[in-house]
Amino acid sequence: MQLVRRTAWITAAIIAVPLPVLAATVAPDKAPPRVVAEVPTAARPLVDWTAPYPQNDQPTRGYPVLGDLSTTELYHATPSTGTYSHHPMVTFQNGTLFASWSNGAVNEDNPGQRVLGTVSTGGGWAAWTVYFPPQDKNPPDEPGSDGRVPGRVVTADGYATIGGNVYAVADVWDWVQSGDDRTKKGWGRVARRVAPDGTLGPIFWLETTSPQPKPGFPSYPNASDPRYGAIARQITAYLADPRNTPPWDYKSGWTEDAPAADGQTLGHVTHAYVQTDGTYVRLWRGNNTGRLYAQASHDRGRTWDPPIRTSLPDARSKSFVGQLPDGQVYVVGNEQPPTQRDPISISLASDGVHFDRVGVLRHTAPPLRYAGGHKNLGFEYPSAIATDTDLWVIYSVNKEDVAITKVPLSSLPVTTDDLPGIILEGAQTHAISDDGLAVQLVGQANKIMKEVGGGASVSDVKGELAALRERVGERSGKGITPAYATLLRQDITIASGG
Repeated sequence: MQLVRRTAWITAAIIAVPLPVLAATVAPDKAPPRVVAEVPTAARPLVDWTAPYPQNDQPTRGYPVLGDLSTTELYHATPSTGTYSHHPMVTFQNGTLFASWSNGAVNEDNPGQRVLGTVSTGGGWAAWTVYFPPQDKNPPDEPGSDGRVPGRVVTADGYATIGGNVYAVADVWDWVQSGDDRTKKGWGRVARRVAPDGTLGPIFWLETTSPQPKPGFPSYPNASDPRYGAIARQITAYLADPRNTPPWDYKSGWTEDAPAADGQTLGHVTHAYVQTDGTYVRLWRGNNTGRLYAQASHDRGRTWDPPIRTSLPDARSKSFVGQLPDGQVYVVGNEQPPTQRDPISISLASDGVHFDRVGVLRHTAPPLRYAGGHKNLGFEYPSAIATDTDLWVIYSVNKEDVAITKVPLSSLPVTTDDLPGIILEGAQTHAISDDGLAVQLVGQANKIMKEVGGGASVSDVKGELAALRERVGERSGKGITPAYATLLRQDITIASGG
């Protein structure tokens, strides 16, 4: 159909224009590198938001809620087990899901914080257990304080899969107080194997040197120990791949306040994904802009252009980026600036550039049950992993509880290019709502408008969408869904996309 052909040609033409490669420095076996280049001049957007812009006066921000989802609570906060939980991580290997998260007594990133975890093999989730014990004492509870007092903190930092074995990883660092200044001193990472049945191996440092333990806390072997040196190097190399980069690394110092091309400070880098022309792309949280920042590498992550501000909305939270089995790129996060972390949603780009579809996973968070420093309402700091049939999204709820949502891939918003075939086949398994179809068509219209010159092509776009509706309408009775039949009788509003 004309709409599909035109869009495909325009997208291919734009992607073929190379971005200039700018200099950045990277030390061997260190990732990600520090950027020292100037602001790039992009011939095309590195990423672009073409979906309707979020409407902050609506609980779902104007996006459809995805169907056929199932959610499991992995941890329910109590005063006896810790009322703070955050930084959840998830991975999948040979039929087993592995989940972990940070857990503290009251406040965020307080001395005494630990890492909990659990596994699922399809028969349900096992009870959580302690993956990495605290490395310091809990300070006295001070209601109303932020709790960030001098001492050692352990933070969940994801997983590494080596030779079919899964290793949980945690970052270890200290709050250091000097006069009125409070800074972070990173010591490096610890790891341990997690078996599919939940059995835990010994804890060891990935560093060749490690700090002295706090009084009364155990000492763990480090990578200079011949028993752990080889596996520590393999895990470190795995985590150095930009496609596996953890969101924080306090030892190298790039975790927060990274420099952007426009002078803004950034944090919480995502995994990199690969666009169709081989460009590596990763996203950063814009700490003060309400937008995500994107960064490109043209040599598989050895060097990186400076991060540049994008049109992707963000609530100043951590996002997660991945690719589905069919190659589509997804971002899971909170797409409603400036700071709201409710709802949690997923946005999709078939080409890794134009994010034109959005679906909501959960919205309207429950009330906060326990006070604590830096706690707030919302579904926060997600991580995700895709299997052949499902996307599993883990997140904290109000920084108290931890939940995971199973999202069937068949429930994700489809690209408008796929709509005619889906409609004419019946689409019963997709359960696309009227709102969902409208959002997708508007996203497709916005994408075309931006690619061919914006407002000057509004009538062109309307004509193509009208022709699409007419062609499908002529074949009503041959599998057209009631939802789409309703949409055919409606006018489609062409939005600018923000």
